[in-house]
Amino acid sequence: VLRRFRDWSKRWHPGEQIRILDVGTGLADIPRGLADWGRNRKFRLKITALDLVPEIADLARTACAPYPEIEVRCGDVKALQEKGFDYVLASLFLHHVPPPENAETLRLFDRLSRRGILVSDLCRNPVSYAGVWLLSHLIGNRIVRHDGPLSVRRAFTIPELETLAAEAGLPYLAARKESPFRVILAGEKR
Repeated sequence: VLRRFRDWSKRWHPGEQIRILDVGTGLADIPRGLADWGRNRKFRLKITALDLVPEIADLARTACAPYPEIEVRCGDVKALQEKGFDYVLASLFLHHVPPPENAETLRLFDRLSRRGILVSDLCRNPVSYAGVWLLSHLIGNRIVRHDGPLSVRRAFTIPELETLAAEAGLPYLAARKESPFRVILAGEKR
């Protein structure tokens, strides 16, 4: 995520405020990382961290207390009417969306963003599945042992993400592998 924002920031104007929406923020670790990165580079970031689960949003608010540039909201991205975000970010979110809704979710992200989208998710392959299965069985509880491997089974391959971007009508998005366990679908509008 930071590598992509580093590239995009080369086109930002000095003093410009950059608005980022993080969908499915969880404990807002990525918004906090972006805020720290932005502070170190003197960028003016305003980050909206959105999560559907009230208890998770409350925990994220607590974690983000030292970050005035982060606003944590509880809600469904589908109900969000606000526009004008420069970037929409979603990490480990898309594999939770029912497959028939994936293209529409990307189109929603496109409508909410002025500049670009970054979707980071799990890579579905045998190495990822084996690694998650092993790790969840070594250190996880019953729920983690079930949900970890299930998440990898619901994850994406590079060709699937490319097809999804084409289906959504968003030719500026490109998919690539980030590690044995992660894929990214991202791009800036030109």
